[in-house]
Amino acid sequence: MRCECGQRNPPEARFCMACGRALGALLPEEKRYVSVLFYDLVDSSQHFQAGLQAAYRHLQEALEEAARVARAKGGFVHRFLGDGVLVLFGAPRARGKEPWRALEAALEMVRTSRLPARVGVASGEVLWAPLGSGQAGEPTAVGPAVVLAERLSKLASPGEVFTEPQTLALAPGAEGESLGLREAKGLGGVEVSRVKAVGLELGPEGQSLLALLQETCHHPPARLNLVGPPGSGKSLLLEKFLESPPYPAVVLERMGPETPLRSTLRQAVEQTFGQVEALLSLAELSPVLSLALRYSLGLEARPPWDRDTLEKAILEAWKEVLHRLPHPLLLVAKNLHAPNHTLRELLKHSFPHLMLLVESRKPLFSPTLEARGLKAPPLLALQPALDALPPAERQALLILGVMEEAQARLPEEERREEHLRELLRELAGTFSAQRLEEEGLTQGGRPLPEVVQAARALVPEERARAWHRAAAQFYRERRAFWPMALHLRGATQDREAAQAFRLLAQEAWRHGQPERAIPLYQRALEAAPPSWREALGKELQDAQASLGLAEEAHGGPRSQDPILQAFREAQNPLALLPLLPGLKPYPLEEARARLQGAGALWRAFQPRQALEVLGEFHPFVPASLRLHGQSLRAGLLMDLGRYGEAESLLGKPHPPPAYREADLEARTRYHATRLRLLLETGRLGQALEEGERAYRETPHPWLAAALLSAWTLKGRFREDLFQEALKHPDGKGLSVLALAHHRWQRNQDPTPLLKEALREARRLSNPYVYHLALTSLALYLWPKAPMKAQALSQYLLYQTHRTGFAVHLEVARLLRAQLLLEEGERVDHLLSFTPSVPLTQVWQAFLAGSEPENPLRGYGILGRWVRGLWRKRGAGWMRHKRWRPSSAASP
Repeated sequence: MRCECGQRNPPEARFCMACGRALGALLPEEKRYVSVLFYDLVDSSQHFQAGLQAAYRHLQEALEEAARVARAKGGFVHRFLGDGVLVLFGAPRARGKEPWRALEAALEMVRTSRLPARVGVASGEVLWAPLGSGQAGEPTAVGPAVVLAERLSKLASPGEVFTEPQTLALAPGAEGESLGLREAKGLGGVEVSRVKAVGLELGPEGQSLLALLQETCHHPPARLNLVGPPGSGKSLLLEKFLESPPYPAVVLERMGPETPLRSTLRQAVEQTFGQVEALLSLAELSPVLSLALRYSLGLEARPPWDRDTLEKAILEAWKEVLHRLPHPLLLVAKNLHAPNHTLRELLKHSFPHLMLLVESRKPLFSPTLEARGLKAPPLLALQPALDALPPAERQALLILGVMEEAQARLPEEERREEHLRELLRELAGTFSAQRLEEEGLTQGGRPLPEVVQAARALVPEERARAWHRAAAQFYRERRAFWPMALHLRGATQDREAAQAFRLLAQEAWRHGQPERAIPLYQRALEAAPPSWREALGKELQDAQASLGLAEEAHGGPRSQDPILQAFREAQNPLALLPLLPGLKPYPLEEARARLQGAGALWRAFQPRQALEVLGEFHPFVPASLRLHGQSLRAGLLMDLGRYGEAESLLGKPHPPPAYREADLEARTRYHATRLRLLLETGRLGQALEEGERAYRETPHPWLAAALLSAWTLKGRFREDLFQEALKHPDGKGLSVLALAHHRWQRNQDPTPLLKEALREARRLSNPYVYHLALTSLALYLWPKAPMKAQALSQYLLYQTHRTGFAVHLEVARLLRAQLLLEEGERVDHLLSFTPSVPLTQVWQAFLAGSEPENPLRGYGILGRWVRGLWRKRGAGWMRHKRWRPSSAASP
């Protein structure tokens, strides 16, 4: 393709190889970070005394020489302005090292100028865009750096180069003499430095990497992959290394899909060996391999082979040649980010005289040397990588960078990768996402953080808003309101964004997710016009109140909800059960209603229904409610004989996370329930240890009652705990029951106390104390009044079977079987169940006629009672069991 400047370029080229203009592209409009050079001839008007033609010739020669020097340093000659030249480094294409290139060019331009000249150099962001509706035919750089460069040139004397602090800061190693503040026309005081020399200087990190690089490439064979994200200083490190290479070096510039690779290889071969034939003579290649090698250097047409055959032949040919290198050679491949398959395979091999140094953004082989962090402003650092991409890929990457903030804010469940791919195709056309991934500019389809920063700086605000508007419309058509709202915000359509966020918040709240509604309301408030903010503020406050995070707003939506009004007015906890579906938007009230309803059902001897009503609490309700709910659930599971599930809720070996933030009542409930678990599963010693520690930390009457039960089983009655337990309504019944057991243990009549415990259990409707007291009374009456004990056991069996209290049902069955065995009755039907706890397991085994290994020491006096029961009555029961079958068989 021929450029306007006359240069003929390869078909693959995107930019003119002579002047840098974009080839076949629309006029861009974007921000660029540039170093601007303004070259100015001094007193050029004096030459007009010799005539116009002579003056023109002198000016033309001086300006053309200055332009030649600028282009040789990678600059773009943007304008000839009278007796001056405006040169841009970084637009329309960035090559890297723009500040260094500009300063080097400036010094050489004044040194080689045929006429007295001076130069000003300044760096900064400019808008690269067409003026006059594009009728000028090419874009123009507009920005403070352009003006400042021109003003600096006017301040300099002939032969001097002036610059400002920013350019020197961006070019470490450049030497400047500070001249202090100088008055610049229209700009006021400007910090000015005279440029004396230009060098390249690495920081401490770069020096450390350079030392490792030099050590690795000290002698052949050697292979090293210099890896790092764009802008991390890889190219600067390579340039510093190549200032004094250990061996002759061949440098291959960027090789990618758009780069004429064969031309690059041929130039490198001619630079190293003089003639291509000298390379071919290194190895005695077969005709096939010789043809493949010549084709790879652009010396032959493509052989009539299939692709795989051609690639294998090229690979084998280069391997043969590189193996035969007569002298050490350093091969440096710059910017090798997306090598083709043949080149990837070649990189895997080591060659005797070859030192291979490859620069890439992603690892291509081992070992690697990693550079990290941006070494310049994001836009300046990323421009070379962006400019090397084809237009569609570049556009897609910029769109990804601009939209990344919106994509990152999307909840995981709202992300649709297929939607994003479709949107990118609509905005950027057909592009290769794989290419962006291979180039190391995206990771998993998401742009690198450095790319995001560069895109925000590069893309003009109006274009970014246009992309966001298009994205909002795209998602609106697909009824994806989360991303729609975020892109409306990005498009600065604040009223529409606020409305969308509000609708999303209300929907989340209705579905019982106020924790999702809260940030949505906050975003709505950020975008909302002033007239909306009061109502939005009340909705936000009420959403927070639904999780216990704020007080209810006066006149907010909560105050107008009849469900909440009914909740507050309910007198009977069971009246809350029909309200539960309507309380879903209010997790705080829902949790309280579930706790109260489940507690009421439990006191009504309905543990299964209580467990069902309790359900799962919202994870963001206050910790006290969550811990209370866990404890109640664990207690209900124990009532139903599901001890394994209960233990998982009560923390092994540490309390659950909610414990640390819970209040005293919730922590007390947790410890009391855990003590019950330990006691009922035969871990009396652990129960005493944990109970004492918990009681010291959180003294409470209900915990005192639970701990008193443990000490009573141990054989010791604690009067201090008894007096404290009497202060709690439910604790009174449990403490009276413990006192009854203590009297029984001392051979005193516990009947009055057991009856008092029953009265307390009935008064408060406490199934736990009620069943324990009935069982205890039946066991006490068994040797003294067997008929009463039988009646109580029959009642217990009926009651617990009807209500579903599993462990108490097991005890009732065992007690009934025990009484029947004494009368010589068969009890197989009563023993046919799976015990829930060791106590009932051992008791069942005793009644079945075997002595298990478990001594029940973890049950204290209760375990000793069961063991004593076996010693006293086991032989008689076995005699009855043996006698009954033979008796039944006799006539």
